[in-house]
Amino acid sequence: MQHHLKQLASETLVYGLSGFVARFLSVLLVPIYTRIFVPADYGLISLVGSTMAIVSILVVLGLDASAHRWFWDTESRDDQKQTVASWVWCQFGISTAAASLIFVFAERIAVLVTGQVSAALFLRLAAAALPLSGLGSALTNWFRMQRRPWETVAFGLGVSVLTISLNIVFVVVLHLGIAGVYEAQLVSAVVSATAAVALLRDWIHPGHVAMSRLWEMLRYSMPLVPAGLALWVVGYSDRFFLKYYTDLSNVGLYQVGSAIAGLTALVTGSFQQAWGPFSISIHKQENAREVYASVLVAYVFVTSVFSTGLALFSPEAIRLVATSGYSGASSVVGIIAFSYVMIGLGYVAAVGPSVAKTTAPMGIGVAMAAVVNIGLNFALVPHLGRMGAAFSTLASQAIGPVYIFYRSHRIYPIPYRFGACCGIVTLAFVLIVTGSVWTPRTEIVGIVGKLALLSAFLPAAVAFKVVSIDQVRRIVSMTWR
Repeated sequence: MQHHLKQLASETLVYGLSGFVARFLSVLLVPIYTRIFVPADYGLISLVGSTMAIVSILVVLGLDASAHRWFWDTESRDDQKQTVASWVWCQFGISTAAASLIFVFAERIAVLVTGQVSAALFLRLAAAALPLSGLGSALTNWFRMQRRPWETVAFGLGVSVLTISLNIVFVVVLHLGIAGVYEAQLVSAVVSATAAVALLRDWIHPGHVAMSRLWEMLRYSMPLVPAGLALWVVGYSDRFFLKYYTDLSNVGLYQVGSAIAGLTALVTGSFQQAWGPFSISIHKQENAREVYASVLVAYVFVTSVFSTGLALFSPEAIRLVATSGYSGASSVVGIIAFSYVMIGLGYVAAVGPSVAKTTAPMGIGVAMAAVVNIGLNFALVPHLGRMGAAFSTLASQAIGPVYIFYRSHRIYPIPYRFGACCGIVTLAFVLIVTGSVWTPRTEIVGIVGKLALLSAFLPAAVAFKVVSIDQVRRIVSMTWR
């Protein structure tokens, strides 16, 4: 088991390297953009991005998940090529059709989504990048299928650095405004698509497309489409509620807070990339269930420590990266950070249904989450504004994993230690609330006090058996050598 955990940790760290640099560079853009864009501009960018997110879900049709599952069913290279080619060509054709529709109806969509016809330009630029970025995503998934984390990191990091660099050139140097953001994305998509075609040319040759394989994959993936739409509701609809009940400026503040909270994805996103191929690749091994159970506790502990630290230091983070006009964004950082933790829990919960080749529990779980999200947004956003949107997102993100774990236990029982996980999360929220109600006399005292609060996780690691006493002793002895 230790071998498997070390292997997963190693691949997670490798994937995390790319995510860390990309997130770090993105955060570096915040102090630049907050001096160029007012909160309403951020709100506009957020709404356009949220709109394109739902389009992306529709054009993918869940085939990326199918491709991973069918890829690992065989060691035959020809069979694997059928899977990849069928998936990529189907996705490219549908995304091209969707982009064409957005081009035609851009003005109507812009007015409906943002209330501003000028946003039609941004929608058209984003639509043009849609089929191309799909090819780049296919290359990333292909690397992951082959368990090649370093190639995944190199490609993802290269695309991220290129996109961010182009953003600086187009927005800061050339003063192209919001349009520069989407022009940078388009150019970056062209480059990544070119690289994907060059590296995958043999794998995506039209001769490898097999309609029978595509129909098999679609039957598996189609239940994931409603699930994907429900995930969009949970992850993005709060922006539209804020726009309806408040204004674009509140959406912008929420977006900046989400950007800071997105640092949690350094951990959760890296884990998610490593977890999918890893969990399926070991599912036939004798101790697979014990490995899955150990991973859950380790994941909850590490992400809780990270999210708690982010929540405690969110006011300092906002002051560091943004102007005073964005100070209100700090209130939602911790809540949204734990939403990312819940997303990762859904990936762990889904391992049982994935092994059994059934996607129904995931679909039902996220559908429940979507219903809860809509109801809470209607109830909370009119009265609590940004905080209401954040609480709605966190609560609904937690509903899905709870249900999927319940159903997964019936399909593929795994000896998870839910008591320890609940204890860790409870400790995290106690520390966050304590830090939020405490008013230190000076900033230095506040920082020291928050670090002291975080240190409570050290004895908790032993109490909740994340690590054993023997492991702690070995670590201490190695430190003192």
